[in-house]
Amino acid sequence: MRRIALCGIALALFCVSPALAGASGTHGVKVETVASGLHIPWEIAFLRNGSALVTERPGAVRMLTPEGKLKRRPVAQVQVSQQGEGGLLGMALDPDFDRNHYVYLYLTGADEMRLERWRLVGARLRRQASLVAGIKSGQVHDSGRIAFGPDHRLYVATGDAGEPDLAQDPLSLNGKFLALSPHQYRGAGGRPQIISSGHRNPQGFDWQMGTGRLFATEHGPSGFDGPEGYDEINEIVKGKNYGWPLVIGTGHPGFVDPIQLYQAPIAPAGATFVKHPGSSWRGSFIFACLRGQQLRRLVLRGDHVVLDEPLFTGRFGRLRTVVEGPEGALYVLTSNTDGRGVVRPGDDRILRITPPRDAR
Repeated sequence: MRRIALCGIALALFCVSPALAGASGTHGVKVETVASGLHIPWEIAFLRNGSALVTERPGAVRMLTPEGKLKRRPVAQVQVSQQGEGGLLGMALDPDFDRNHYVYLYLTGADEMRLERWRLVGARLRRQASLVAGIKSGQVHDSGRIAFGPDHRLYVATGDAGEPDLAQDPLSLNGKFLALSPHQYRGAGGRPQIISSGHRNPQGFDWQMGTGRLFATEHGPSGFDGPEGYDEINEIVKGKNYGWPLVIGTGHPGFVDPIQLYQAPIAPAGATFVKHPGSSWRGSFIFACLRGQQLRRLVLRGDHVVLDEPLFTGRFGRLRTVVEGPEGALYVLTSNTDGRGVVRPGDDRILRITPPRDAR
Protein backbone atom coordinates (compact mmCIF):
# COMPACT_ATOMS: atom_id res chain seq x y z
CA MET A 1 0.00 0.00 0.00
CA ARG A 2 1.26 3.49 -0.85
CA ARG A 3 2.16 5.53 2.24
CA ILE A 4 2.41 9.31 2.29
CA ALA A 5 4.28 11.47 4.78
CA LEU A 6 5.33 15.08 4.52
CA CYS A 7 7.68 15.44 7.44
CA GLY A 8 10.05 18.35 7.61
CA ILE A 9 9.19 19.88 4.23
CA ALA A 10 10.84 23.23 3.52
CA LEU A 11 8.60 25.08 1.10
CA ALA A 12 9.34 28.72 1.90
CA LEU A 13 12.45 30.74 1.16
CA PHE A 14 15.16 30.72 3.77
CA CYS A 15 16.71 33.93 5.05
CA VAL A 16 20.45 33.85 4.45
CA SER A 17 23.13 36.46 4.12
CA PRO A 18 24.32 37.53 0.64
CA ALA A 19 27.75 36.18 1.51
CA LEU A 20 26.26 32.72 1.98
CA ALA A 21 23.90 32.54 -0.97
CA GLY A 22 25.32 35.01 -3.49
CA ALA A 23 23.23 37.68 -5.18
CA SER A 24 19.53 37.07 -4.59
CA GLY A 25 16.66 37.61 -7.00
CA THR A 26 17.11 38.82 -10.57
CA HIS A 27 18.81 42.14 -9.80
CA GLY A 28 21.79 42.52 -12.11
CA VAL A 29 20.74 39.53 -14.23
CA LYS A 30 20.86 39.99 -18.01
CA VAL A 31 18.42 38.05 -20.22
CA GLU A 32 18.66 37.81 -24.01
CA THR A 33 16.88 35.76 -26.67
CA VAL A 34 19.58 33.91 -28.62
CA ALA A 35 17.32 32.07 -31.07
CA SER A 36 13.60 31.77 -31.68
CA GLY A 37 11.18 29.70 -33.73
CA LEU A 38 12.23 26.27 -32.43
CA HIS A 39 9.84 23.31 -32.25
CA ILE A 40 9.78 21.83 -28.73
CA PRO A 41 13.54 22.07 -27.96
CA TRP A 42 14.66 19.57 -25.33
CA GLU A 43 18.45 19.60 -24.88
CA ILE A 44 21.45 21.77 -25.71
CA ALA A 45 25.11 20.73 -25.64
CA PHE A 46 28.09 23.00 -26.32
CA LEU A 47 31.12 22.23 -28.47
CA ARG A 48 34.53 23.62 -27.61
CA ASN A 49 34.34 26.25 -30.38
CA GLY A 50 31.27 27.84 -28.78
CA SER A 51 28.70 26.34 -31.14
CA ALA A 52 26.00 24.06 -29.74
CA LEU A 53 23.77 21.19 -30.80
CA VAL A 54 20.08 21.44 -29.89
CA THR A 55 17.53 18.62 -29.98
CA GLU A 56 13.90 19.20 -30.93
CA ARG A 57 11.40 16.61 -29.77
CA PRO A 58 9.93 15.84 -33.24
CA GLY A 59 13.39 14.52 -34.22
CA ALA A 60 15.62 17.33 -35.46
CA VAL A 61 19.12 18.11 -34.20
CA ARG A 62 19.93 21.77 -34.91
CA MET A 63 23.23 23.67 -34.87
CA LEU A 64 23.62 26.98 -33.04
CA THR A 65 26.69 28.87 -34.27
CA PRO A 66 29.13 30.64 -31.90
CA GLU A 67 27.56 33.90 -33.10
CA GLY A 68 24.15 32.74 -31.89
CA LYS A 69 22.63 31.95 -35.28
CA LEU A 70 20.43 28.87 -35.48
CA LYS A 71 21.11 27.11 -38.78
CA ARG A 72 17.96 26.36 -40.74
CA ARG A 73 18.99 22.92 -41.99
CA PRO A 74 19.17 20.27 -39.23
CA VAL A 75 22.44 18.35 -38.82
CA ALA A 76 20.27 15.25 -38.37
CA GLN A 77 16.65 14.21 -38.70
CA VAL A 78 16.13 11.30 -36.31
CA GLN A 79 13.23 8.86 -36.66
CA VAL A 80 11.30 8.92 -33.38
CA SER A 81 7.90 8.03 -31.99
CA GLN A 82 6.07 11.16 -30.83
CA GLN A 83 3.46 9.31 -28.79
CA GLY A 84 2.53 11.20 -25.63
CA GLU A 85 5.59 12.82 -24.10
CA GLY A 86 8.02 10.98 -26.38
CA GLY A 87 10.36 11.99 -29.15
CA LEU A 88 14.00 13.04 -29.39
CA LEU A 89 15.01 13.87 -25.82
CA GLY A 90 18.46 13.79 -24.20
CA MET A 91 21.85 14.38 -25.79
CA ALA A 92 25.43 14.30 -24.54
CA LEU A 93 28.86 14.79 -26.13
CA ASP A 94 31.57 12.21 -25.56
CA PRO A 95 34.23 13.33 -23.02
CA ASP A 96 36.73 12.85 -25.87
CA PHE A 97 34.50 14.55 -28.44
CA ASP A 98 37.31 16.67 -29.91
CA ARG A 99 38.99 13.46 -31.04
CA ASN A 100 36.15 11.04 -31.83
CA HIS A 101 33.22 13.42 -32.54
CA TYR A 102 30.75 11.04 -30.82
CA VAL A 103 27.29 12.34 -29.88
CA TYR A 104 24.84 10.27 -27.82
CA LEU A 105 21.07 10.62 -28.29
CA TYR A 106 18.22 9.29 -26.17
CA LEU A 107 14.88 8.92 -27.92
CA THR A 108 11.49 7.23 -27.93
CA GLY A 109 10.86 4.32 -30.26
CA ALA A 110 7.57 2.55 -30.85
CA ASP A 111 8.00 0.11 -27.96
CA GLU A 112 11.16 1.10 -26.15
CA MET A 113 13.55 3.92 -25.44
CA ARG A 114 16.74 3.94 -27.50
CA LEU A 115 20.19 5.17 -26.52
CA GLU A 116 22.21 5.64 -29.70
CA ARG A 117 25.72 6.73 -30.65
CA TRP A 118 26.08 9.11 -33.58
CA ARG A 119 29.15 10.83 -35.05
CA LEU A 120 29.45 14.40 -36.27
CA VAL A 121 31.05 14.29 -39.72
CA GLY A 122 31.41 17.75 -41.20
CA ALA A 123 28.01 19.39 -40.83
CA ARG A 124 26.03 16.14 -40.47
CA LEU A 125 25.39 13.63 -37.71
CA ARG A 126 25.63 10.01 -38.83
CA ARG A 127 24.18 7.12 -36.82
CA GLN A 128 26.61 4.45 -35.63
CA ALA A 129 25.05 2.12 -33.07
CA SER A 130 22.18 1.38 -30.70
CA LEU A 131 23.64 0.85 -27.23
CA VAL A 132 20.91 -0.29 -24.82
CA ALA A 133 17.81 -2.46 -25.22
CA GLY A 134 14.97 -3.15 -22.83
CA ILE A 135 13.99 0.33 -21.56
CA LYS A 136 10.24 0.45 -22.06
CA SER A 137 8.61 3.57 -23.53
CA GLY A 138 5.13 4.83 -22.76
CA GLN A 139 2.69 7.65 -23.31
CA VAL A 140 4.12 9.35 -20.19
CA HIS A 141 7.18 9.24 -17.93
CA ASP A 142 9.88 8.58 -20.53
CA SER A 143 12.29 10.73 -18.48
CA GLY A 144 15.13 11.18 -20.97
CA ARG A 145 18.11 13.07 -19.54
CA ILE A 146 21.60 11.67 -20.20
CA ALA A 147 24.96 13.09 -19.06
CA PHE A 148 28.56 12.13 -18.43
CA GLY A 149 29.70 11.93 -14.83
CA PRO A 150 33.06 12.82 -13.29
CA ASP A 151 33.90 9.10 -13.55
CA HIS A 152 33.51 9.30 -17.37
CA ARG A 153 30.54 6.95 -17.30
CA LEU A 154 27.40 7.81 -19.26
CA TYR A 155 24.42 8.20 -16.92
CA VAL A 156 20.84 7.69 -18.10
CA ALA A 157 17.70 8.64 -16.17
CA THR A 158 14.68 6.47 -16.98
CA GLY A 159 11.02 6.85 -16.02
CA ASP A 160 8.42 4.24 -15.19
CA ALA A 161 6.76 4.57 -18.66
CA GLY A 162 3.39 4.88 -16.95
CA GLU A 163 3.78 1.46 -15.28
CA PRO A 164 4.75 2.30 -11.67
CA ASP A 165 5.67 -1.24 -10.63
CA LEU A 166 8.61 -1.23 -13.06
CA ALA A 167 10.43 1.21 -10.79
CA GLN A 168 10.71 -1.49 -8.10
CA ASP A 169 11.39 -4.40 -10.48
CA PRO A 170 15.12 -5.29 -10.23
CA LEU A 171 14.98 -6.87 -13.69
CA SER A 172 13.58 -3.75 -15.34
CA LEU A 173 15.68 -0.77 -16.48
CA ASN A 174 12.72 1.58 -16.01
CA GLY A 175 12.39 3.92 -13.05
CA LYS A 176 16.15 3.82 -12.54
CA PHE A 177 19.39 5.74 -12.83
CA LEU A 178 21.72 3.75 -15.08
CA ALA A 179 25.40 4.02 -16.02
CA LEU A 180 27.40 2.74 -19.00
CA SER A 181 31.17 2.30 -19.00
CA PRO A 182 33.40 3.85 -21.69
CA HIS A 183 33.88 0.36 -23.13
CA GLN A 184 30.10 0.06 -23.53
CA TYR A 185 29.21 3.47 -24.94
CA ARG A 186 32.18 3.59 -27.34
CA GLY A 187 31.66 -0.04 -28.31
CA ALA A 188 28.64 -2.25 -28.86
CA GLY A 189 26.76 -1.17 -25.73
CA GLY A 190 25.16 -3.73 -23.40
CA ARG A 191 23.17 -3.85 -20.19
CA PRO A 192 24.04 -0.82 -18.03
CA GLN A 193 24.64 -0.89 -14.30
CA ILE A 194 21.63 0.09 -12.17
CA ILE A 195 22.70 2.93 -9.87
CA SER A 196 19.40 3.56 -8.07
CA SER A 197 15.75 2.50 -8.27
CA GLY A 198 12.29 3.66 -7.26
CA HIS A 199 12.08 6.66 -9.59
CA ARG A 200 8.89 7.92 -11.22
CA ASN A 201 10.07 10.44 -13.81
CA PRO A 202 13.49 12.06 -13.23
CA GLN A 203 14.06 15.01 -15.54
CA GLY A 204 17.46 16.57 -14.86
CA PHE A 205 20.67 15.97 -12.95
CA ASP A 206 24.19 17.23 -12.38
CA TRP A 207 27.18 16.71 -10.11
CA GLN A 208 28.13 19.18 -7.39
CA MET A 209 31.59 20.60 -7.87
CA GLY A 210 34.05 19.78 -5.12
CA THR A 211 32.04 16.87 -3.72
CA GLY A 212 31.05 14.86 -6.80
CA ARG A 213 27.58 14.32 -5.31
CA LEU A 214 24.82 13.71 -7.85
CA PHE A 215 21.57 15.68 -7.49
CA ALA A 216 18.44 15.23 -9.59
CA THR A 217 14.97 16.65 -10.18
CA GLU A 218 11.96 14.37 -10.35
CA HIS A 219 8.28 14.74 -11.24
CA GLY A 220 6.08 13.40 -8.48
CA PRO A 221 2.39 12.48 -8.56
CA SER A 222 -0.43 14.92 -7.91
CA GLY A 223 -4.03 14.46 -6.88
CA PHE A 224 -3.47 12.21 -3.85
CA ASP A 225 -5.56 13.43 -0.91
CA GLY A 226 -6.10 16.77 -2.66
CA PRO A 227 -4.51 18.98 -5.33
CA GLU A 228 -0.99 18.79 -3.91
CA GLY A 229 2.00 17.47 -5.82
CA TYR A 230 5.12 15.73 -4.66
CA ASP A 231 7.88 16.96 -6.96
CA GLU A 232 11.32 16.21 -5.58
CA ILE A 233 14.98 17.10 -5.53
CA ASN A 234 17.05 14.04 -4.66
CA GLU A 235 20.65 13.17 -4.00
CA ILE A 236 21.27 10.04 -6.05
CA VAL A 237 23.33 7.47 -4.16
CA LYS A 238 24.43 4.14 -5.56
CA GLY A 239 22.34 1.20 -4.39
CA LYS A 240 19.56 3.28 -2.86
CA ASN A 241 15.81 3.03 -3.40
CA TYR A 242 13.75 6.22 -3.74
CA GLY A 243 10.41 4.62 -2.99
CA TRP A 244 8.14 5.04 -5.99
CA PRO A 245 5.43 3.75 -6.12
CA LEU A 246 5.49 2.27 -2.61
CA VAL A 247 5.92 5.53 -0.72
CA ILE A 248 5.66 9.27 -1.36
CA GLY A 249 7.24 12.05 0.64
CA THR A 250 9.54 11.65 3.63
CA GLY A 251 9.92 9.58 6.76
CA HIS A 252 9.80 6.04 5.34
CA PRO A 253 12.48 3.65 6.69
CA GLY A 254 14.40 1.85 3.99
CA PHE A 255 13.83 4.54 1.38
CA VAL A 256 15.72 7.75 0.65
CA ASP A 257 14.05 11.03 1.58
CA PRO A 258 14.15 13.87 -0.97
CA ILE A 259 16.28 16.82 0.09
CA GLN A 260 13.47 19.10 -1.08
CA LEU A 261 9.80 18.36 -1.66
CA TYR A 262 7.23 20.61 -3.33
CA GLN A 263 3.54 20.32 -2.48
CA ALA A 264 2.69 23.03 -5.00
CA PRO A 265 3.47 21.23 -8.29
CA ILE A 266 6.22 22.87 -10.33
CA ALA A 267 7.32 19.99 -12.64
CA PRO A 268 11.10 20.46 -12.19
CA ALA A 269 13.01 19.63 -15.37
CA GLY A 270 16.61 20.00 -16.62
CA ALA A 271 19.21 21.12 -14.09
CA THR A 272 22.80 22.30 -13.72
CA PHE A 273 25.23 23.37 -11.04
CA VAL A 274 26.74 26.79 -11.71
CA LYS A 275 30.49 26.25 -11.90
CA HIS A 276 31.86 29.40 -13.55
CA PRO A 277 34.25 31.19 -11.13
CA GLY A 278 33.03 34.69 -12.07
CA SER A 279 29.37 34.06 -11.25
CA SER A 280 27.71 35.19 -8.04
CA TRP A 281 25.54 32.08 -8.33
CA ARG A 282 28.55 29.74 -8.36
CA GLY A 283 27.74 26.52 -6.53
CA SER A 284 23.97 26.95 -6.87
CA PHE A 285 21.79 24.15 -8.22
CA ILE A 286 19.63 25.73 -10.93
CA PHE A 287 16.73 23.90 -12.53
CA ALA A 288 14.00 24.70 -15.04
CA CYS A 289 10.32 24.21 -14.23
CA LEU A 290 7.56 23.37 -16.69
CA ARG A 291 4.33 23.70 -14.74
CA GLY A 292 5.99 26.23 -12.42
CA GLN A 293 7.09 28.37 -15.42
CA GLN A 294 10.26 29.48 -13.65
CA LEU A 295 13.89 28.84 -12.98
CA ARG A 296 14.62 27.80 -9.43
CA ARG A 297 17.88 28.31 -7.57
CA LEU A 298 18.85 26.11 -4.65
CA VAL A 299 21.83 26.75 -2.41
CA LEU A 300 23.01 23.63 -0.59
CA ARG A 301 25.11 23.41 2.54
CA GLY A 302 25.98 19.80 3.22
CA ASP A 303 22.69 17.93 3.37
CA HIS A 304 20.55 21.03 3.79
CA VAL A 305 18.90 23.47 1.39
CA VAL A 306 19.56 26.96 2.76
CA LEU A 307 17.99 28.90 -0.10
CA ASP A 308 15.17 27.92 -2.47
CA GLU A 309 14.45 30.82 -4.78
CA PRO A 310 12.06 31.05 -7.78
CA LEU A 311 13.26 33.25 -10.65
CA PHE A 312 11.39 34.76 -13.65
CA THR A 313 8.09 33.12 -12.65
CA GLY A 314 5.65 33.33 -15.57
CA ARG A 315 7.92 35.56 -17.63
CA PHE A 316 8.91 33.05 -20.34
CA GLY A 317 6.33 30.29 -19.87
CA ARG A 318 7.31 26.64 -19.53
CA LEU A 319 11.05 26.02 -19.20
CA ARG A 320 12.53 22.67 -20.24
CA THR A 321 16.19 22.80 -19.28
CA VAL A 322 19.06 25.02 -18.24
CA VAL A 323 22.73 24.46 -19.18
CA GLU A 324 25.80 26.47 -18.23
CA GLY A 325 27.58 27.65 -21.37
CA PRO A 326 31.35 27.81 -21.82
CA GLU A 327 31.53 31.49 -20.90
CA GLY A 328 29.43 31.14 -17.73
CA ALA A 329 26.03 32.26 -19.01
CA LEU A 330 23.03 29.98 -18.51
CA TYR A 331 21.20 28.80 -21.62
CA VAL A 332 17.53 28.04 -21.09
CA LEU A 333 15.13 26.28 -23.48
CA THR A 334 11.44 27.17 -23.37
CA SER A 335 8.76 24.53 -23.98
CA ASN A 336 5.59 26.37 -24.97
CA THR A 337 4.92 24.67 -28.32
CA ASP A 338 4.45 21.19 -26.86
CA GLY A 339 0.67 21.51 -26.56
CA ARG A 340 0.76 22.24 -22.83
CA GLY A 341 1.85 25.86 -22.85
CA VAL A 342 0.67 29.23 -24.10
CA VAL A 343 2.55 29.97 -27.31
CA ARG A 344 4.03 33.46 -27.42
CA PRO A 345 5.53 35.29 -30.41
CA GLY A 346 8.93 33.74 -31.15
CA ASP A 347 8.33 30.52 -29.21
CA ASP A 348 10.01 28.27 -28.67
CA ARG A 349 13.29 30.01 -27.93
CA ILE A 350 16.79 29.75 -26.50
CA LEU A 351 17.44 32.27 -23.74
CA ARG A 352 20.87 33.36 -22.49
CA ILE A 353 20.81 34.40 -18.84
CA THR A 354 23.93 36.06 -17.46
CA PRO A 355 24.02 35.82 -13.63
CA PRO A 356 25.41 38.68 -11.53
CA ARG A 357 29.16 38.88 -11.28
CA ASP A 358 30.84 37.83 -8.07
CA ALA A 359 31.95 41.09 -6.42
CA ARG A 360 34.24 39.40 -3.92
